[in-house]
Amino acid sequence: MANRHLVKPGPRFACAFVWLCVIACWSASPALAGMDDPLGTRITPAVLQEIFSGAEGIGEVSGEPPSAPVLIGGEVVGYLMSTHNTVASTGFAGEPYDLIVGIDLAADLRGIVLLEHHEPIIGPSMIRGALVQDFLDRLRNLPTMRATRATQRAAIDAVSGATVTSKLMRSASFASARKIAMLTGVVQVQENEAGLSIDLGGSFAGGTMVANSPTGSITAENQADRVESREDRTWRELVESGDIARATFTNGDIAAAFPAAVDLSAFRERPGDGRFFEVYTGMVTPDGIGRNVYGQRWQNYNMAQVSLGDHIILIAGFGKYRVLGSGQGQSNNLSNFERVAIVQNGTTISLTRDKMLKHNAVRVHGAPRFKEQELFRLRPRDGFDPLAPWSLRIEVRPDAVGAPAGTEPVFVDVPYRIPAAFVIGEDYALEEAGFKEPVYGLAGLVRVSTLNEWQEIWLERHVDIAILVAILGTLTFLLVFDNTYVRNRRRHAAIRLGFLAVILVWLGWMKDAQLSSINIVTYFQAAFADLDPVLFLFDPLLFLLSVYAAITLLLWGRGVFCGWLCPFGAFQEILAKIAQWLKVPQIVLPETVQERLWALKYVAVFVVFGLAPFSMDAVITATEVEPFKTAIVVGFERSWPYLLYAGILLGIGLTIERFFCRFLCPLGGALAILGRLHLLHWLKRRPECGSPCQVCTASCPIGAIKVDGVIDMNECLQCLDCQVDYADDTVCPPLVARRKRAERARAPELATAAAE
Repeated sequence: MANRHLVKPGPRFACAFVWLCVIACWSASPALAGMDDPLGTRITPAVLQEIFSGAEGIGEVSGEPPSAPVLIGGEVVGYLMSTHNTVASTGFAGEPYDLIVGIDLAADLRGIVLLEHHEPIIGPSMIRGALVQDFLDRLRNLPTMRATRATQRAAIDAVSGATVTSKLMRSASFASARKIAMLTGVVQVQENEAGLSIDLGGSFAGGTMVANSPTGSITAENQADRVESREDRTWRELVESGDIARATFTNGDIAAAFPAAVDLSAFRERPGDGRFFEVYTGMVTPDGIGRNVYGQRWQNYNMAQVSLGDHIILIAGFGKYRVLGSGQGQSNNLSNFERVAIVQNGTTISLTRDKMLKHNAVRVHGAPRFKEQELFRLRPRDGFDPLAPWSLRIEVRPDAVGAPAGTEPVFVDVPYRIPAAFVIGEDYALEEAGFKEPVYGLAGLVRVSTLNEWQEIWLERHVDIAILVAILGTLTFLLVFDNTYVRNRRRHAAIRLGFLAVILVWLGWMKDAQLSSINIVTYFQAAFADLDPVLFLFDPLLFLLSVYAAITLLLWGRGVFCGWLCPFGAFQEILAKIAQWLKVPQIVLPETVQERLWALKYVAVFVVFGLAPFSMDAVITATEVEPFKTAIVVGFERSWPYLLYAGILLGIGLTIERFFCRFLCPLGGALAILGRLHLLHWLKRRPECGSPCQVCTASCPIGAIKVDGVIDMNECLQCLDCQVDYADDTVCPPLVARRKRAERARAPELATAAAE
């Protein structure tokens, strides 16, 4: 036993010290603004410049939900919106928050500013707002119209210690941006029954395509594609990427296709060129394709000829064989373009003159010199599905190649499907439609796209979950089969200190899984208020810890969590053991003083829970009594009042073991109250405990064993030190007496054996 000095510190001084520190920390908290003010008043010049550097101002706020156009050079370059107005954003505790989100004319995120929040997890006492803002800044330039999960992997995962809240903020930002992008006409999408949409990249108004700026012209620089490449592409790149399909039919192909001899001498393009025809086709409705083919100005002209829901098909080619017929345009006397048709799902869509659009020259670099080109409009009533595969079917007639009369024509199909880069939808719908390969996790057992957001988080953190489950399983074994190792004092000490080190380093400092009284308050809100319990599943480690703590609370009481699974408690105990090893004098408090000091944590409990129905801000202030975030979650990266408070508590713990856990912790007090009716009384005792034996009373590091030998389970931390003494026949008086009697009984036998 380390040297201890009896003192009688006053409980009034301890209580005053705690609340003075709380007030000092609270004074450092920033004031909050009103999120229900008009949107225009919340978009201050500083907020505007943070999102759109160089912006001159905002235009008139309009719409429901409202949005504000951002002006540079008198032109609209993007929009600002509020997540509070747009999607009624709430965080982990069910409290509202407000983000100002900016998008450009490509519907990409230009920036996000955390304007106001009432989240208890964010603040000077918890997670610094600067960390959350840094997380939001990392979302800049991500395309909002792509699949959410795809964009999430391009950014940081979440804010440590505020996992759920940061993920909810990210989702609210994307949801708001998408909603405003479609309401303002920044993008137009057409969704089918499977939930897939085509990213058209432009806007329709009154059946007419209009540019996304007051002047009616948008350059390639400010209307960049929402696809893999933002650069202008050459014709070759368009073909290689699948934006435009190509088919080449040579003279040899024709000769092989017709069973009878044909005369192809008249169809040579030039000496040595064996191409019979070369055809290109594709859907140019998406701005990312049409702008590259025709340039933005003429793409706008093309789109002005169609209505929302219509799609434009390009057919162009060259060669001696004209696939579009002997005549084109207004000079064509045919009612149909009889040599070509669109074939989709077994249905043939004829290309007639009324489907033909006026077109302009192809302007993309590297394009062939086409001898024929047409644009065709396909309407919904034609039965055309722009998301399904289709083919351009070309008919090669026998009379056109000099084949004998009665020879059957040859049909050439040019397959095409809109590239996946222009298709918007959730991963599952994209995979089912063949636009994306399925992704599997857990050795192929789980298809990622079938999971919802919280399930995907669990899958991503399956290694952490497995480690925590192993830790909890190990602890359960240690509790149930304690008699297998408490018989050896050194082994017990090594196992306990090793376990606490894992809890402190891995669970606490590395994974930020520190339960606090805020969690208890939130659980009660979910039970009795309108709070979605699914939110708790967004942080799997905290959820599993909470479930395990609840189960062990019912079985054994408060001590399992407080004594084994609390990172801050582990921190205190490890420091105390080091101090004892260094011979730091230890203070033993008289039982009467302890009982008075114990009341402090129950006062803290009633303050925290008493404020919860009225104000979460007040709850946050009250829970400043917990130094968990300072010492564990943020690793002492706090302002000086919090560092001073945590340092003093840890310093006192060097002489009074587990000082905070025993006398001040509202979480421990709440668990003690909830665990009073635990089912199991498993700590072994003997009739001699307390009368006359006082070994366990003296050796209990937290004074949970009274002088009468009774263990106060409201204060016991289940460290099992008393069980080590209970099993030690060199310490426990009844065992010592039993051992000596056995030795005396065996003495004659030993003497006889020695004589022989």
